[in-house]
Amino acid sequence: MAAARQTAAAMLYPSPGPDGTPAIFPPPPLLPGTPSPQAPTQAIPPVLPTETGTPIPPYTGQVPAGMTLYYSQSGDTLESIAGHFRTSSALLQNPTQANTDGFLAAGIPLFVPHTQFYAPYQQAVLSDSLVVYGRSARNVDVLGISSRAGGYLNHYAEYLFEGRFTGPEIVELVALETSTDPRLLLALLEYQSSWVYAWPEGAEEDKSPLNYEAEGVEGLYAELQVAARELARGYYGWREGSLQTLRFKDESQAAIHPELNAGSVAVQHLFAGLYTPAHFSPNLYGERGFLALYRQMFGDPAQLALEGGEVIPAGLAQPALTLPFQPGITWALTSGPHITWQVGTPRGAIDFAPRDDLPGCIVSDVYATASAPGLVVRSSRGAVAVDLDGDGNEGTGWVIIYMHLARDGRIADGSWVNTDDPLGYPSCEGGYSTGTHLHITRKYNGEWISASGAVPFVMDGWLAVAGQGAYAGWLVRERETVYVGTSDKEYTWIRRDE
Repeated sequence: MAAARQTAAAMLYPSPGPDGTPAIFPPPPLLPGTPSPQAPTQAIPPVLPTETGTPIPPYTGQVPAGMTLYYSQSGDTLESIAGHFRTSSALLQNPTQANTDGFLAAGIPLFVPHTQFYAPYQQAVLSDSLVVYGRSARNVDVLGISSRAGGYLNHYAEYLFEGRFTGPEIVELVALETSTDPRLLLALLEYQSSWVYAWPEGAEEDKSPLNYEAEGVEGLYAELQVAARELARGYYGWREGSLQTLRFKDESQAAIHPELNAGSVAVQHLFAGLYTPAHFSPNLYGERGFLALYRQMFGDPAQLALEGGEVIPAGLAQPALTLPFQPGITWALTSGPHITWQVGTPRGAIDFAPRDDLPGCIVSDVYATASAPGLVVRSSRGAVAVDLDGDGNEGTGWVIIYMHLARDGRIADGSWVNTDDPLGYPSCEGGYSTGTHLHITRKYNGEWISASGAVPFVMDGWLAVAGQGAYAGWLVRERETVYVGTSDKEYTWIRRDE
């Protein structure tokens, strides 16, 4: 049973964790002239600062009996805090009467009931901005790092999709598409296989460089996709307050410390799937563990956190968006809120299909349109990413992703679009699809945003509501409701106002 579940972790569906235990010491032999990362002499800081707005002064009053003082972190909501502490949001107390609507400002003092569980791993790992593809991710020169390191990654290649991809190109592709920081992926690869700085014996035959060793998953691209999914399950599960325990390689469990940030939980979640409890802490926090290697490769995580800044600011609100098709033309709502990208990402995407009655994956001749003005920063593999702040960085501000647009007729990278400008024609291109449709979702500062969370997904006044099932849901506007279904059903039809 455990082996089957571990194999499933590497596929498109979630599971407790992958198999395979990489050796910790010693590192593989290096090629001549290849630098060897050394463990840092300084201890990893227990907290990771982030650059935020006006600091909130510390609370100096009395803490009621039976309560613990907790300071909110970037990305917290009352509901997620309650989930972390395994209590109800109704039991949280706000002694300063600070605004607690939506995403909270960092540093708000709150009283929470004393925890009734033991959480052994309280040390922070990485800030949120070092896990998602945030502000500073674009500046990471993956090719330059790999070239200077001189390891096997620089010589590796796979044939994917439209041609040959080198090792560094694969890291960049997975980082950008899954919205995962490339430094984290590089450090994971180096820690698990030494491919960045060395050329281990037998590397050419190694189909499992991250040591997942799951059936049907071979090569760097597939294994990095697994890592990105496991990181997402930890990050967004914690962000939403639904994840409460780490599950280790041997199926044992431990409570997650309630005061950790989402980025730290993401890395803990991934390492728990790779190790038993006895090996978890040494491999993550030890003198020659992952954090020591990360520091050696990229510098002090605390300083990098300051440079990366705050991912989710207090009171974050969505800009005005229109439905992604022309006025006066009827489309169908074919999927309610579902995963934005890989498994583990939040239910932040909506699917629409043109009502042209084309079977299967035939490309539609009805084009999708921009929901807001912005700069096209990516147009490849069926995806168009429109950067609404126009700075050209997919890791800053609001970015709208339009997926499954056919190559022919798709807008070019670098184009500026205004609302209602054509982007391309819905198809099945890019990702998994059984029928022609458009998948639309949102990111902010590199973090995928849930459709029904603190920042609701609203287009032309239509509010997305998630149903019980993975793709269930509806759109509601005042007294109107559009339900999910196939495009031939009238209850799915939606038409933009002219």
